[in-house]
Amino acid sequence: MAGAAILAQCLRAPGFLRRVLTACLFLAWLLAGNAMAQEFDRAAELKRYRAWLSVFTQDMDRLAATRGPLTDAQLDALFERSVVPGSRGAGFIRGAFARQTGDGAYRSHYGPRPVFMGVLESGIPAGQGGRYPETDDTLASTDLTVWYLHVDVGDMTNTYLLSSGEFTPYRLPPAGTFERKAYPFLLMESREGALRLGGVSAELWGLVTWLHNAAH
Repeated sequence: MAGAAILAQCLRAPGFLRRVLTACLFLAWLLAGNAMAQEFDRAAELKRYRAWLSVFTQDMDRLAATRGPLTDAQLDALFERSVVPGSRGAGFIRGAFARQTGDGAYRSHYGPRPVFMGVLESGIPAGQGGRYPETDDTLASTDLTVWYLHVDVGDMTNTYLLSSGEFTPYRLPPAGTFERKAYPFLLMESREGALRLGGVSAELWGLVTWLHNAAH
């Protein structure tokens, strides 16, 4: 039976949804891991990712605790250790977790923070898609690497990834290959062994907003 037909049949059987979707994702994870084992050291990159996430979480906590207005420079300084200034990642923080006032200053905005941080906490680096082909000359000129992120925060994650229509289809691209609508990813800067965020993909943020809206 074709894969699409199998998935459609599974989705019509609610009692099997959790077991089948989880099994599908786990099988894909194992197969991809075997294929990429020599190109991508998941254990080492997971350690670096966790170190970055610890710092990023502290910076997000500081932003949430800030009550007064912040200038652009102050906002960049707040995330200096975890986010590349002037990057897509910096713009993401401003758009998702801050609100700009009439005088140009920013104030902390909670937004879908619990879901976003939960997704990052569940994340495991699955592979790299090479250098991100930046086309916007106004953004910080830095080399950013595509980091595909395996995410699993429960059944709703699997449902979105496999049946939302946002992925065509959901799959981990080959090592060093950048593809859209394939897998959630982050853009990362690697400098002296440490990571900083350079961007959050629409593929990952779409999952976050879908989970956030589903919970309300």
